[in-house]
Amino acid sequence: MLALYIALFIFGAAQLIGMLPGFIEAFPTQESALFAVNLIVYVIMFTGVMIVAFDALRRSFATFKYYPWAKALMIPGGWFGTLIIGAVLLMSMGNPVKSENQLAIEGMTRSVPFITMFVVTAIMGPLVEEYIFRHLLIGKLSRKLNVWVCVGISAVLFTSLHFIGAGSFDLTSAIPYTTLGIMISVAYVLTGKSLAYAYVLHFFNNAVALSLSYLLLPFLPN
Repeated sequence: MLALYIALFIFGAAQLIGMLPGFIEAFPTQESALFAVNLIVYVIMFTGVMIVAFDALRRSFATFKYYPWAKALMIPGGWFGTLIIGAVLLMSMGNPVKSENQLAIEGMTRSVPFITMFVVTAIMGPLVEEYIFRHLLIGKLSRKLNVWVCVGISAVLFTSLHFIGAGSFDLTSAIPYTTLGIMISVAYVLTGKSLAYAYVLHFFNNAVALSLSYLLLPFLPN
């Protein structure tokens, strides 16, 4: 699964789908064609992760048996805290810039139905990313390295993923991804390396962000 993820996302094998004759032309907009590529890739990755990690995901839901109210409140609390920290950092640095990844998602919201976007962005994507960046890069790698070193590696690589192929990098545009990656990584460790808890946190973040995008973006200036 890790090799497949690297091939599709790091080395850009997913772009080969868009090069198939007539593929791009089959969609009304560039954004919807890009989404179709992402849909195919995430269906493949999500299916693979469910096959190899379903048992680990199922067992890790047991973390909610301990201090359930604290862990439940941490889900919106962690999201809101990350939002505040990110906002403070962005204000102190000035001139925030959106990443190309964020701009691409916002473009898709104008041409892709909400429910379809929700399935990929809030359900499939977070599980795939939590399997790679938390379950493997912290859960498995911490057998060889100090767990907090693994947290640092995970947060850096999680941020870097969202800028692969962008051709540019601005520190302010990386803040939201870095704060989110650190928050989920710390929560993952403190909940006994629960893949389920990390997934729920990531799902909540993406679901709220996506819902707000569909509700608010149509009313905002270009």
